[in-house]
Amino acid sequence: MYNYIALFIPLMLLIVGIEWYVSARKGNGRYNTANTVNNMAIGAIDQVSSLFYVAFMYLVMEFSYRHFRLFELKADWTQWVLGFLAIEFLSYWYHRWSHRVNILWAGHVTHHSSELYNFSVGFRGSLFQGINRIIFWACLPVFGFQPIILLVLFKLGAIWCFIVHTTYIPKLGFLEKILITPSMHRVHHGKNELYIDKNYGSTLVVFDKLFGTYQEETEPVVYGIKGDYTDNNPVNAVFHHYKYLFRAIKQTKGFKNKLKVVFMPPEWVPPAAEEGERIKESYAKMDATPFTRYAYLQVACCVPGFVAFLFFNPVLTPALFWLIALSLVFAMINAGRILKNNINPGFGQREMLRLVVSAGTAAYLMVLSGNAYLWIPMLYFLLVIQALLQGIAASKSVIVTES
Repeated sequence: MYNYIALFIPLMLLIVGIEWYVSARKGNGRYNTANTVNNMAIGAIDQVSSLFYVAFMYLVMEFSYRHFRLFELKADWTQWVLGFLAIEFLSYWYHRWSHRVNILWAGHVTHHSSELYNFSVGFRGSLFQGINRIIFWACLPVFGFQPIILLVLFKLGAIWCFIVHTTYIPKLGFLEKILITPSMHRVHHGKNELYIDKNYGSTLVVFDKLFGTYQEETEPVVYGIKGDYTDNNPVNAVFHHYKYLFRAIKQTKGFKNKLKVVFMPPEWVPPAAEEGERIKESYAKMDATPFTRYAYLQVACCVPGFVAFLFFNPVLTPALFWLIALSLVFAMINAGRILKNNINPGFGQREMLRLVVSAGTAAYLMVLSGNAYLWIPMLYFLLVIQALLQGIAASKSVIVTES
């Protein structure tokens, strides 16, 4: 069978495109290409990973349901309603702890690290956030909720979570008293002192009001995260806080303090870790402008390619699955880095090696399987190799700098 959920992605991309067009017409700077491609690259990593962690989450919930459930619920509309409320309650606490426990924040911070706020931010999800969620969701079947119902509700809730990432929808009157609206979620993404750690709800606002974390949007929101993080690498967006925790644990003396690094709130600074955090890595950097055409071609090929990949992935062979998945993910990551002007010397040569290996693998699979449709990725590799060669030739005169 095919993965029909993948067909929601073109609709989401259309919504992003419309908002981007409106922003461009107004000239308000709520979008830029580099940020949007970065968000899409992070989303690509998460979507490929979700094919595994969502399946694993279902298996864990099924195991919990079969072996630990305390009672059974009727398989009617009441279980759907109760399941929705249970997920809302659990999501609130999972989300709140993801802001207050360092190791959980490391998985969630990716979603908050964009300095722009628009629908494309809805794509920014860390694979570690999905993995962390499994621990929490495993307890729901204990109370009789069927795993398949929980999974459907989880997927439906993700649609609303995407919709609230916009600055163009104003306050919604009486709905502000019931739902987590775009206005409330803008507050949640703000790094203003007034807005820090507020509005954790996913769909309903009731738990924020009940547990004292509700905040109305009353002043302009400053988006992003505190600190000196620079959002110029999709991979770093996923791993940067884990790298900080590793350095902090390594530098901190005493087992008790090392545990605190893991479980204290993100603003807690362990002994000696603050000094380590200020250390900047010095690395060679080159102008990425010659590779801009290559980056745009990668994105143009990868967006429809990724939708097709997600749709057809249940019928792909393991070899073809990994070839396409890794090719798409690396292409989007590198496109994001190019447009953020964040590449190192030798980038073009390394990319050429990756493309040649991928093209060779595709050719081998085409011969091995006899699947003539593999000429499509072969054409893609030829196109991008041509663009990359032009970029390499143009970059030979670029001055390498230290940053």
